[in-house]
Amino acid sequence: MWLKRCFPEDGKMMSLKRTLGIALFISKRGFRAWVSYISSLLGTVWFLVIFYVLGGIKLVPHVLVGAVVASIFGSCIVSSTYDAYYKAIGLKDLFLASPLSSIEFRFGIALGYLIPTFIQATPYLILLFIFSKPSIYSVPLMALLIIVLWLIAVLTGYMIPSTDFMSLGPRISLVSKILTITPPIYYPLDILPMYVRPLAYIAPTFNISELMKTVLGIVPAQADHVLKCTISLLVETIIILYLIYNKKE
Repeated sequence: MWLKRCFPEDGKMMSLKRTLGIALFISKRGFRAWVSYISSLLGTVWFLVIFYVLGGIKLVPHVLVGAVVASIFGSCIVSSTYDAYYKAIGLKDLFLASPLSSIEFRFGIALGYLIPTFIQATPYLILLFIFSKPSIYSVPLMALLIIVLWLIAVLTGYMIPSTDFMSLGPRISLVSKILTITPPIYYPLDILPMYVRPLAYIAPTFNISELMKTVLGIVPAQADHVLKCTISLLVETIIILYLIYNKKE
């Protein structure tokens, strides 16, 4: 009884329930896709072997950060694809015929992809805390950065223009690969030539990975570098939101 008094089933509570309902519905598909987890694991092992041969044990934390960023970003960016797919087959209209709003539906899909993906990334996170130098603030700050990464991934997916959901998937896959392989995420920034390094800040995935590495003590905590990453990430988020707002369906 006291729970009903503390949490009455008003509009906000029902909205949360509807969103979680969609999230649980979507997450079932993610839990069944165990083959994709093996594929991701094999990719991470390949990166670990290559960079261990090239740079030894000191590069292992960088590869693990790259694995966390790539797995969460690569999985959650596709939520817009399934939003378009459900719309094409009429399932979205079926859901929206209920009290479920479009925002609740989209947020539920995005959350539904985060749940299994976070479980997939958990072994990498555990290894990260073993191979890095975390502080007492590392856990809450990493949780915050994972949420930011998730939001950026979802927003990036909705930013990509497409009039046909069949062509949306390959475009999103290409953008995901570019943003997780091209920037120095799996390896330190200082490996790149000096004149190339400023270009790395263009990728939001790089900025998030650098903040993660700073939080975990993998790279030195330099105020100017952290500020550059934070400002770049903020500007990139504003640009993505602007492109989504002006996107032609």
